[in-house]
Amino acid sequence: MKVLTAAIRYPPSPGGAETHAHEVAKELVSRGHDVKVYTSDLLREHPFEHLDQPYDKVDGVTVVRKRAYRLGEAFHFALMPGQLEILREPADVLHSHSFGYFHTNVMATRRKLRPTPLVITPHYHPPETMEGGWARHQMRRFYDTNIANWVFDQADVIIAVSRAELSSMAHHINDLEKVRVIPNGIHFTNFEELPEPGLFRRPRGIEGPMLLYVGRLAVNKRMEFVIEAMPELLKAHPDLQLVIAGPDDGVGEKWRELASELGVADQVRFEGFLSEEDKTAAYCDADVFVLPSEWEAFGIVLLESMACRTPCICADRGGAPEVLEDGVTGYVAPYGDVEAWTSRIKEMLDDDAGRRRMGEAGRQRVRERFVWPAIVDQIEQVYGELTGR
Repeated sequence: MKVLTAAIRYPPSPGGAETHAHEVAKELVSRGHDVKVYTSDLLREHPFEHLDQPYDKVDGVTVVRKRAYRLGEAFHFALMPGQLEILREPADVLHSHSFGYFHTNVMATRRKLRPTPLVITPHYHPPETMEGGWARHQMRRFYDTNIANWVFDQADVIIAVSRAELSSMAHHINDLEKVRVIPNGIHFTNFEELPEPGLFRRPRGIEGPMLLYVGRLAVNKRMEFVIEAMPELLKAHPDLQLVIAGPDDGVGEKWRELASELGVADQVRFEGFLSEEDKTAAYCDADVFVLPSEWEAFGIVLLESMACRTPCICADRGGAPEVLEDGVTGYVAPYGDVEAWTSRIKEMLDDDAGRRRMGEAGRQRVRERFVWPAIVDQIEQVYGELTGR
């Protein structure tokens, strides 16, 4: 089957939607499907940073990167005129990732003009969780009011990665019967043999308890809430370290300034982007993984942490609470409630046996429910229903 996929960014660009699109494409190629991905040349959007790889082959997947142009800070949608090639690219099925971007509009137009079935995985973020200022939010409001419903009308199937995502975007979908909830996943084979303890800690001189966040340094990730918890946590655990790892999408300096203002700069480490090996070592060496985000459609980093036997705490927003089993594999804490987060983190740091128990339960949960081969089985079934193959 020839699958034409489109995404706003694609690895090596980091991010959950990027990882999802790549893992699905890679798994489909391994099953004999012909997958071509149209994407932008962006490494990241905030700030704009371009890749110099117009054509690429990533794990057997043909990747076509088209130049992205910013029309001004107000515009949520990078313009990628090169992606108009999608209109004439042969395919048996179309699959577009992300909501509100140029490529998804082109895919919807292609579906309107030609009878090729279209699947959309929106990776939807509610407008109130979107990055940017007033003008950018006005542009998003215009899109939601005038374009979004039409785009979803063109889709034959819409895949939500969580029930929370479905609920948040349901008002844009006129026919909810076309929605399937299919979660994200990981390749558990990458976590079968975990690195020995200390590979991340030793070179950095981390000897005490370690909290870990992995992800973009972006506004909606809300790591300021965990930084604000550090002074109180340090009273009980003076050698505690908070490790923040990921590319800076514009708020790294604010988080550093906050740590300095609170007198915890020496206990908050900014590691930048980590290789896959270093990231896995960090998960394994962490005592607790934290994800206080205002919104996550899902939260693949939770799966990665759980696969490494590290219990997690996430905010009670978006799809992240559907990944954890509250009180079994970690805790779900009230969004933005620093006192509650402090209490939960302290409770976990004080209970070595409880952390080990949660870690084992989390690893088992991932193995049973969230592995890519089983998830792509469901996506492949959708393609088969739409194409009759």
